[in-house]
Amino acid sequence: MNSEKKERREAQLAKKAETIKAYASDVQVKSDTQLLIDGHPYVIEKNFRNGFDVEKLKERFSQILTKYDYIVGDWGYDQLRLHGFYAADSKKGFPSQSIDHLQDYLLEYCNFGCAYFVLHNLDVVKPVKNTKKRQNRNNRKKNTDFGAKEMHRRSREVNRKKKPYVSEKKFEIHERNNKKENVAVATIKRNNARKRHFVIRQKNEQKDSKV
Repeated sequence: MNSEKKERREAQLAKKAETIKAYASDVQVKSDTQLLIDGHPYVIEKNFRNGFDVEKLKERFSQILTKYDYIVGDWGYDQLRLHGFYAADSKKGFPSQSIDHLQDYLLEYCNFGCAYFVLHNLDVVKPVKNTKKRQNRNNRKKNTDFGAKEMHRRSREVNRKKKPYVSEKKFEIHERNNKKENVAVATIKRNNARKRHFVIRQKNEQKDSKV
């Protein structure tokens, strides 16, 4: 049973080693201070306590580090960690990413007195802007603006269709009110006419009695 576990463990480690080797960077040491990483020139500016290790650098190096002016490798718990920094006069990144803040980084994030090295990148690779994403973003914005305008246009058409119907209802109500008022006025006039006629007849009767 133990032998089977040991064999599986060894097979896993061998597979992991093959994967690391397949994705490992090509590091060629030209001199004590000069080397090539994937064809790009670097200079070893500092090698504190012999922290520089070619084999570990091959395993840990990533293409994302090629945009930095300096690469710092520090050791902790037998693991190599790589961190990128910009030049002191560079306007890229945050102030903490400047090589001037290297000591702050070592004191805050690294084990006290740990071994480390500093590589100077002589051929900084500028990151390629993803124009396709920008075009897709612009297209989405145009589609959104068009959709908003179309909805606004349809809303105006619906309101325009509703307005005549509302005005007709108001006009009918207004006409009914006028009719009611006219009927009331006519009734008052008729009543007044009757009263006046009655008064005139009374006066005539009084005159006849006197005669």
